[in-house]
Amino acid sequence: MLEKEKIKILHVLYSGLGGHGNVFFSMLDADTKNDFVFEALFNGVEPVRAEYIERCAKKNIAWCYVPKKPGLHIGYYFKLYRQIKKSKPQVIFLHGGAAAIPARLAKITTGSIKKIIVRETQANHLKTKIDWVYLATAMLMADKLVYLSNGYKMEVKRKLSFLYSEKRTAVIPNGINLDTFTMMPMHTRQSPLVLGMQSRLIAIKDHITLLHAFARLVEKQTGPALQLLIAGDGAYKETLGQLAHTLNISDKVVFTGMLEEPELVDFLHKLDIYIHASLGETMSTAIMQAMACGKPIVASDVMGIHNMIENGVTGILVPVKDAGRMADAIALLINDSTLSNKLALNAFNFATANYSNGKMLENYKMLFTD
Repeated sequence: MLEKEKIKILHVLYSGLGGHGNVFFSMLDADTKNDFVFEALFNGVEPVRAEYIERCAKKNIAWCYVPKKPGLHIGYYFKLYRQIKKSKPQVIFLHGGAAAIPARLAKITTGSIKKIIVRETQANHLKTKIDWVYLATAMLMADKLVYLSNGYKMEVKRKLSFLYSEKRTAVIPNGINLDTFTMMPMHTRQSPLVLGMQSRLIAIKDHITLLHAFARLVEKQTGPALQLLIAGDGAYKETLGQLAHTLNISDKVVFTGMLEEPELVDFLHKLDIYIHASLGETMSTAIMQAMACGKPIVASDVMGIHNMIENGVTGILVPVKDAGRMADAIALLINDSTLSNKLALNAFNFATANYSNGKMLENYKMLFTD
């Protein structure tokens, strides 16, 4: 009997750190039966991360890179179009709507392309005008628009109702590899007590509030010594380093830089408390990973987080940009190990039940094959 031809899926995703790579590689890890052929078209203003190159090589995934200059770069879109045509996939999977027009042109001019799927990734309240233009274009060009939560879908429906089509819409939460991100058998508190956050060092990740909250904790410190680990890289790294110096906490704050996945797992396992200060998310991969590793969490009470964390059950939510309330919540977990352990276990159980990459892939299979 002839083997059924596998569907070839081309992922068009950002070349630097972000949720795009996490979703792509989580999907690859979930495809344990090799039901699909995956390729990656990395693109953006940053070079392709070394980790992405290594993981593609390990899984024998073909990939290419289209660089983009800052600002308007017309030639970039032509290069995307040519690379998509060259790949000849059956499905184009766009992580965001910026490449919707090149993808549609490639579908029109290439007989092999049957479907364009766009996974909408930017938090609605943080979208710029150009982000809304990209989304509107994707709603016109794509065969399916995937939102990470029903709440975000309904917001888009209200704002762009004239373009919205329920038939071409799906809600599929992200998933992570729960064999990689998992709870250590035992975690005993250490000295110093280690707090941490991982994300890109950019404005919408509110590290400034985190540093101010940590400074308050250090100033009022009566219990164990404290250390703050900040993982990631980005445009705000120098600004944050200067702020730590101004707040007199430089000796207690470590900027680890970019961490590859094995290092990131080790980073999470070292933490006593995970903190995620943010102005908004769609669905935070960092929080999923922290929950799966069984960490008590303090996070900003914003969209993309408060639909993941139940306050007082799987974490503690604090008002956005409120360093005082954030410091108080962290102090509560430092001083109440029973509550801390309860939140950690609840978070782990919730992540195990809801954030499987296998469940995510099964949901996408229905879009790939229908």
